[in-house]
Amino acid sequence: MAISSKGLISVVTTRVLLAVFLLQSVCDFKLPTVQADLEVGYYENTGLCIGAEVVVAAVVLAAFVADPTVTASLIRLQFHDCFVQGCDASIMENGTFTERTSPPDLTVRGYNVIDAAKAALEEFCPGRVSCADIITIAARDSIAILGGPTFPVLTGRLDGFPRGPDSPDPSDFLPGPNFTIPQATEAFAKQNLSQADMVNLLGAHTVGVAQCRFFVDRLYNFLGTGLPDPDLDQTYGDYLRKICPDTTNSSDPSLLTNVALDFKSEFKWDLSYFRNGKQRRGLLRIDDELATDPATSPHFTQIGSSNLLFNKEFLDSLTKMSQIGVITDPALGNIREVCEIAIAPETISMPFQLEEEVLEAHSAF
Repeated sequence: MAISSKGLISVVTTRVLLAVFLLQSVCDFKLPTVQADLEVGYYENTGLCIGAEVVVAAVVLAAFVADPTVTASLIRLQFHDCFVQGCDASIMENGTFTERTSPPDLTVRGYNVIDAAKAALEEFCPGRVSCADIITIAARDSIAILGGPTFPVLTGRLDGFPRGPDSPDPSDFLPGPNFTIPQATEAFAKQNLSQADMVNLLGAHTVGVAQCRFFVDRLYNFLGTGLPDPDLDQTYGDYLRKICPDTTNSSDPSLLTNVALDFKSEFKWDLSYFRNGKQRRGLLRIDDELATDPATSPHFTQIGSSNLLFNKEFLDSLTKMSQIGVITDPALGNIREVCEIAIAPETISMPFQLEEEVLEAHSAF
């Protein structure tokens, strides 16, 4: 996708501002220093990899210049990682029985960016920065690039061991695009996240896209009625029907067409998603129901009225999500050399001095 000269200037400006933020800790929002055995600035404070977050930021920014859609994908990748087995980079593992081969994760993107950041860090400080932390840092940087707030993140995670045939099925944990409010609330509750957290986190739909196949039923045959979803704004529905034709052929390539989650604002972190929701222009069923269901509409309206409030609420919930099932005990996790290859505990091999440094750093919390 081509970027205009004005867009390039904006990217460069963002890069400078983000670098200043990372190096000087000038943030829009601050977090408590330590939570759940994680720490803000873990790699700096322990000396394991000074400048690690700057390296990740540079890789994410380069990826954004090449493909502006990748930032929203990186935010989604963190969500999908944390909701299944916790924030342990299990989504990065490739091969049989892995999360990325399950239906909910087939449209997840951004693996290559995490891999590139990991490769850069292995040159910079080998064996010290986990893939799980890279995912968290990359999502944070993506939000900033898209015009969202700058904020510190908790780091110090280890990566999970390999999955097996008895590992959890992502379909049992990840909320689907056609979930109702009760169904979505239950999915978030499994992660000890409240309904308010759910509304806050789904506000990330202010950026990114979804394929036609995830909402085409709303345009032509909602709930088997043979009619469009009556809650969908008619003008918006007409617009979507020009993009996503009616088809009963599940292999029709038109079903893979991407449509902005936030109408006309998919590259900007703003309140447009909430305004569109109130105008019955939520793309997915869950987006529409967040704005209209009595259980969620008041909070949806409240955070959609203020950038400051939305960002604060979103970051509070994102911080909670980023601590789901984290691994800090070296007996339960490790640091991968390559993110897509999870390492079984009996195959770990690292220089003795480095092993001692990593174990000492993690035992300190």
